[in-house]
Amino acid sequence: MPREVLEDTADYTIEWDDDIDAVVHTWTDFTTGEEFRAGANSLLDAIEDQNASKLLIDTQNVKAHEDEDKAWLAEEWTPRIIEAGVRHSAQVHPDSVISKMEMENLGEEMDDVPYDHFLTSDVEEAREWLADQ
Repeated sequence: MPREVLEDTADYTIEWDDDIDAVVHTWTDFTTGEEFRAGANSLLDAIEDQNASKLLIDTQNVKAHEDEDKAWLAEEWTPRIIEAGVRHSAQVHPDSVISKMEMENLGEEMDDVPYDHFLTSDVEEAREWLADQ
């Protein structure tokens, strides 16, 4: 699984995965507010730099998002990644009912968004889904 590390911080890692032609963003610590937005914007920069149409976000280490951060994701950030060219996004959530419900609710808020979004608690399932896109 050849991956190129694009950015590695205490809060997240951003990689390019050649096998699935996708940018992979792994949150390694819970962040909120400006720290969260800075990490998300670094991901946007990587998407633009790689001219990526596929994105895998691994949030297994994040228990929940603040309401303000969720609103920012839905209203500002997601339209920007679509404008940058993302057409397929897979998100890996923690294996808990609460996390799954939060991700599904966030996904419902973005139902009008013109890209395919896949939710799972399994990284390999997310990778397989993206590989098929």
